[in-house]
Amino acid sequence: MQRAPRKLTVLASLDVAGYSRLVEREERRTLSDLARVRRKILRPTVTRFSGDLFKTMGDGALIEFPSVEDSVEWSIAFQTGMAAFNEARSDDPILVRVGIALADVFVQGQDRFGAAVGFVTRLQESAPPGGIAITHSVRWQLTRELAGQFNKTEWVAFKGKSEELFEVWIWTGHRDDAGEEPLPTGYGHMRRPTSAAPAVAEPAANKETAPLEALKTDEPSIVVLPFDNMSGDPAADPLIDGIIEEITATLSRVRDFVVIARNSAYAYKGRAVDVRQIARELGVHYVLEGSLRKSGDRVRVTAQLIDAATGIHIWADRFDGVVADLFDFEDEIATKVTGALRPSIWDAEIAHARRKRPESQDAYDLVLRALPHLWAHKQDDNDEAIRLLDEAMRLDPSYARAKAIAAWARAQHVVYNWSDDLEGIRAEGDRLIAEAAPVVGDDPTALTALATATMLLFGDLDRARAFVDRALALDPNNAWAWTRRGFLEAYRGDPEIARSSFEKAIKLSPLDPFSFNGYIGIGFSCFAAGNPIEAATWARRALGEKVGMTWAYRDLAVFLARAGDIEGARDALARFTSARPGITVAQVGDAMKFVQPRILEMYLDGLRLAGLPE
Repeated sequence: MQRAPRKLTVLASLDVAGYSRLVEREERRTLSDLARVRRKILRPTVTRFSGDLFKTMGDGALIEFPSVEDSVEWSIAFQTGMAAFNEARSDDPILVRVGIALADVFVQGQDRFGAAVGFVTRLQESAPPGGIAITHSVRWQLTRELAGQFNKTEWVAFKGKSEELFEVWIWTGHRDDAGEEPLPTGYGHMRRPTSAAPAVAEPAANKETAPLEALKTDEPSIVVLPFDNMSGDPAADPLIDGIIEEITATLSRVRDFVVIARNSAYAYKGRAVDVRQIARELGVHYVLEGSLRKSGDRVRVTAQLIDAATGIHIWADRFDGVVADLFDFEDEIATKVTGALRPSIWDAEIAHARRKRPESQDAYDLVLRALPHLWAHKQDDNDEAIRLLDEAMRLDPSYARAKAIAAWARAQHVVYNWSDDLEGIRAEGDRLIAEAAPVVGDDPTALTALATATMLLFGDLDRARAFVDRALALDPNNAWAWTRRGFLEAYRGDPEIARSSFEKAIKLSPLDPFSFNGYIGIGFSCFAAGNPIEAATWARRALGEKVGMTWAYRDLAVFLARAGDIEGARDALARFTSARPGITVAQVGDAMKFVQPRILEMYLDGLRLAGLPE
């Protein structure tokens, strides 16, 4: 017998609280008003947010949505409409409860069924009358503004699952005087957890000087530490780097938990650090660590998952094979880790994360070796990155990631004024983008590189947005992609959204060697918002983080000049031009033509005030 097809979707369940009481009291009026609610509020709002009302059940309904955001925006719109409707029934309002969750369901025609449907129904029962209940896996995928409308309540034991507690987030549409949403009364099935989870870190009050805090989240979070090289053979280091990158990227596809970016984890390479200290510094709940031993072509990889708060080992395993099997090891480790973290993780998410590998392990290693040179933001290092990436493409002409990052490296030559041959570099970058884009597949790193190159080489912000949106859809924890999203919004002229993107990137990867780029972005966002003094503070911080970087003195010169510190601006400009003799305002303007015209003119005017010739 053929199995019914399954799919992962977003389901909303709703019902009327106290429906039997309402019918017993005024049957005719209640049924008439419910018909009006379905006709005037429910169906129009479901249609507006692209929902599919596939089942109605007396006083309840089940709705499928194409995205988490659509479902939550619908629920708030619906409950807001119900509040207005109830103004005419103030004596006996119709109060609806809504629950929203991700659901792995069976599909049969227009119906959806399975255990997940029952879960969403029980979640809806935990919502207060007139309120909305969502799971943590729904909330953390929302925008900051939308997520902020939900306050965490208690841990809930659902009917039939009394041995298991589920964390729910509640919307009630109002707050009490203390700024907290009041808990619903009469919910005896809610139980408080034995220990409080860390709260989301608020931005520092003094944004000019205070560092951003490590990511703190109630969702399960994990960091994959650099594995130990037990062979004593430096040639095994690139193999280890590849394993860590691929496991991190694969785990990031599983959206039930947050994954700290690989580059933050590298701050602990070669250091004996207690996992509890790592938990405090990175704000994680779990740590994956391991080792690799290589002898000839044989490889043994061990991995263990640790509860960072207690130091207890949750899971450990060993993988033996040959170098050619490393990619399979990565997938197997990622699958077993997700299963150990949360039994309900969908194997399909891991399967989808398995993307096309390069034909040559040497090409793969060359790309990994190029990355530190790419983020050094120095001309000599960027030249070396291009050399390594070009060699990787020679070894594997079909390797899309190498082409995408090579285009990014060439874009840095343009935007940081490291070359006078802008047209030649743009032509080479255009060729690489054209070759990589059709075959890049579901590689978030390559998509982020394409977004960067497209934006910086040609100012095509719409195409860059398409690339970065795909990267974040595949890997919502990708700090590099969030940084690129920030620059895109800043260049478009929306500094507030840009800043929130940069802050998210830094919190996702607080120890990333590329985090200085986020500081540069926050500085540019402050400048675009009309605050050059704070912008200069962030530019100085970036320069302090990246010793030897000189191009960012261009930003500092502009910010100081616009703030009225002409002497400081001239000093910064001198540091910028010392490696770029003869550079002009027109050349900078050409390199930065992707910036919104009003902001670009402000920027160029700052260079003129600092003394750069036209």
